[in-house]
Amino acid sequence: MNNCLKSMLIAAAALTAVSASAQDKATLDLLVKKGVITAEERAKTLDEAAKARSVSGVNRVFPKEDATKRFTIGGYFQSQYQNFDYSQGGTAAAVNQASQGSFLMRRLYVELTADVGAGISGNLVLDTSGNTSSSSTSWLDRAIVSHTSSIGSFDLGYRKVAWGYEESTSTSLFKASSGKLSTVERGITNRYWAEGENGTAASPARSDGRRLGFAAHHTGLHYNSPANPQGFEYGASVVNSAQGRFTEGTNTNDLAYYANIAWNNKVSDNEAYSVGVNWGTSRYFAATTSTTVTSPSNTLANISGYNPFIMAKYFAWTFQGEYMNTKVTSSKDAVANIDDRDHTPTGYNAMVVYKINDNWEGVARYTSLDTDGRGQKISDGERGFGVAVGNAGGLYDESHALYLGVNYYFNLEALGQQVNGYNAKIQFGFERAEFKGIITPATGAVSGDKATVDAIRLQAQVAF
Repeated sequence: MNNCLKSMLIAAAALTAVSASAQDKATLDLLVKKGVITAEERAKTLDEAAKARSVSGVNRVFPKEDATKRFTIGGYFQSQYQNFDYSQGGTAAAVNQASQGSFLMRRLYVELTADVGAGISGNLVLDTSGNTSSSSTSWLDRAIVSHTSSIGSFDLGYRKVAWGYEESTSTSLFKASSGKLSTVERGITNRYWAEGENGTAASPARSDGRRLGFAAHHTGLHYNSPANPQGFEYGASVVNSAQGRFTEGTNTNDLAYYANIAWNNKVSDNEAYSVGVNWGTSRYFAATTSTTVTSPSNTLANISGYNPFIMAKYFAWTFQGEYMNTKVTSSKDAVANIDDRDHTPTGYNAMVVYKINDNWEGVARYTSLDTDGRGQKISDGERGFGVAVGNAGGLYDESHALYLGVNYYFNLEALGQQVNGYNAKIQFGFERAEFKGIITPATGAVSGDKATVDAIRLQAQVAF
């Protein structure tokens, strides 16, 4: 009778081990403690349960194709609260607007990576939040087929080009991504070059330039040299001029070309330096030859420029600085009455991060932009701003902003080691942005009006 009961208990424990591995050890430990089974029988049961789980597929992900060597699922999500205060001054009458606040799911990223061997892999990143503005496709962040070898990596598909340290992975020593940003949102300057092109035509058909759509997501061929923490790294891209995954050219040659080079010097884990430059040349995709903005010919405007940067880490301090300069060449087409002069937008960012301890860090960033008469709306620089009062919806020639914030990283444990990274963090930041010089699209005249926007953002993130 005792042997029968004992066999039944071992069998029940084994079934529990297969279906709920978190409970198997506790159940078997209790049976050993009561003297019902021996330690050897416990070990044998755990071993058989592990084999059964492997056969049944518990705790495993099965790729559809047998050739897949490794399949990885990752991603992160961010929940955010934002609040804006707007005021207007200058030559126009003063205007103040009540606070505008809201909650939103800022990002909902899911990443799939499949390694099929021989250095070949595929990477797909989806953003179901619908807040990706640097693309004509709001739900897709990356879709590439890659080949990696000793000479570097080649990516064919849809991803970011190297331009702006807040937008792209500048060097292997200083990586950047949306999930690793030290600030809650990217600065005005990076947004002007990288967010989706949103120009229109204003009466009487003068170009309303706004954001350039020059950087960030483009479809094409990309190359990156192997990581080199003690020397040069470089890369290049040949892509469609227009952002987007399915956007094909509308003329005979609508390709854009980008190149980048950086020199790294990693002195130690606490001290590292990098200096480099990004370069690019493209078409301004929304340029039109008539008053009909819905029929872009993409033949009038070229855009090219450079983006030098410097980055440094010294123990608790990290510094990042960059300058952006591009020339937008006009057609000077008097018949079509399009914008009749070239523009050279310029801007710069400077950011300092101080690591107080494993949990806390402080952040300060200053960014400045001069559109050289092309103009930008406040909503182009301050993501989420939507107040329509006074000149809030007008085109401003210049802007600058100061950001102050703090980040808190939670204590986590992974594989027996403590982790204090971006996997779980809370960010709080205040930014004061000033926009000045209202542009009249029909004539290009600039008035002395200015506007100030105070933005407060609180964001929580979990990455996996």
